[in-house]
Amino acid sequence: MNKGKFSEIFTQLAVLINSMGYECIGSEFINSDGIKILRVYLDVQGGVDVSDCEKVSRGIAEYLDSVDSLLPEKYYLEVSSPGLERPLFTPEDYQKFVGREIEITLKGNKTIIGLISSVFIAVSVTLSCKEETREIMFTDIVKGKLLYQNEYGEKKTFKKISPKKKKK
Repeated sequence: MNKGKFSEIFTQLAVLINSMGYECIGSEFINSDGIKILRVYLDVQGGVDVSDCEKVSRGIAEYLDSVDSLLPEKYYLEVSSPGLERPLFTPEDYQKFVGREIEITLKGNKTIIGLISSVFIAVSVTLSCKEETREIMFTDIVKGKLLYQNEYGEKKTFKKISPKKKKK
């Protein structure tokens, strides 16, 4: 949850992305196997496709060039949709998904999975975990994400094609 010294950059990125007609879900600077990555998540009604990511990437490049002295010397820019296991960045994100199953990583690398039962904005989130309820302070959360829930319904079946029709 702590964005550290990049918070002003993230705030400006969100403003810029919102002005382009997209919702900025969040941004993060990560180090993956020694590679620095600036990851930006966006959403739009109807979903995000590759052309949306390209458009936003080109749109924010000029801004990023203007703040390059604050950024690492070399980094990769990734612009993408939040995906099925959408990351949660703000207390408002947690509030939006009350009733959904999430995974939270706490300081010390402890992971908790549970349903969001309530959110006390800017203070804590309450999770229903197995047979207990846990209140977790936002200051203790390193990262959180929704968990994909497979929708069970009718079984998909395929119509068999008779051998006679295959030969045509």
